[in-house]
Amino acid sequence: MSDHSGISCVGSIRRWIVVALLTFTAGLTGLVLWFGGVLPVNRDPLFHGKPESEWIKNIKYGDDQQVKEWRAYGEEGVQVLIRGLERANRPGERAYRRFNRLVPDFLGRWLPAPKRDSTQGTRECLVSLLGSLGSDAKSATPVMIRTASTDEFDGVRQGAIGFFITSAGDDTLLNQIRAKEKKALLPALIRAVQDAGNWGLRNNAAILLKFYPEQRDVVGPVLVKALQDTHPQVRLCAAEALNRVAPEVAKKTGATSMLVAFAKDPDDQLASKAVAALGRSGSQQEVAVPALIGCLESTNTFIACEAVWALEWAPDEFTAYSDRIIPALAITGQREDSLGAYARVAHKRWLSRSMANQTVQRTGSQPIRSATNPTSPAAGSRR
Repeated sequence: MSDHSGISCVGSIRRWIVVALLTFTAGLTGLVLWFGGVLPVNRDPLFHGKPESEWIKNIKYGDDQQVKEWRAYGEEGVQVLIRGLERANRPGERAYRRFNRLVPDFLGRWLPAPKRDSTQGTRECLVSLLGSLGSDAKSATPVMIRTASTDEFDGVRQGAIGFFITSAGDDTLLNQIRAKEKKALLPALIRAVQDAGNWGLRNNAAILLKFYPEQRDVVGPVLVKALQDTHPQVRLCAAEALNRVAPEVAKKTGATSMLVAFAKDPDDQLASKAVAALGRSGSQQEVAVPALIGCLESTNTFIACEAVWALEWAPDEFTAYSDRIIPALAITGQREDSLGAYARVAHKRWLSRSMANQTVQRTGSQPIRSATNPTSPAAGSRR
């Protein structure tokens, strides 16, 4: 009786083993099919008489005429590009490549080889085109957040982060999206600014981190570390961002002084960006104002003009230094060239600002706040 029970028990165990093996095989097969990207693809709807896949296949990188064309298609066209990027993302193939790298060699030999990343170029083109559409492609925000967070190619992540940079001012796309979406992007920006292999990725992330003052406790230490970046452009952006996000920390780490040093760099592109940054909110005014006044006398007209614009559109906290700024602009305004013309306009603005603040002091009324976005078409002499 006991032998019969033992045989039944062994048979039952064997059946369970077979069931378990079949279940494992079925699961592994499903895993390979799903993560290998060999399951049937979604339908390919028509757009203006052609399958969407044909439109996506013909997308070019950095084509201005193409940007104009897709802008004319409006939101319908944006949705085509979004679907194209979603298909090109192929998360299953990406996950399977990652899975294949992690499995032990003895198991990997039994698995199909992962597919190569064949859509990298397509994703780069789509991300670039969506970025060129700017706020017109705002509905692409969710897919661009996912792309910035998960794409396996750093160039695509760089472009996806750049999608949110539509201006240097507060009207940039990042500040137009919902607070929940903005917060969802933050981990990707922190990872990006710490990426050792791509300075452009770090640079784009540093530009956007200045718009996270509400996350200063998280962002501040990351930006302090970025002040030591190997690339000067990243250090410059990190210094400006730290001024904006955590002014007290920036003061201790000499962020504004770093910008002053960059303003003297022989590379006038780098220097001009530093000069512009000196005139933005959060700069240590007692350091920034003398540096900007000094730049008015630069032999490089490009740098001198940038200093005029930085002073002209400086934030309200610079008003305390109007007794130094106004005479300096008046002197520069005596020049008979374009720099002098720009300086005369800036000088008039500062006189108006000074008079308005004197009125405030006498009457106690609300001050007239100055515009602080030098990238706006409304920025007077600059445009």
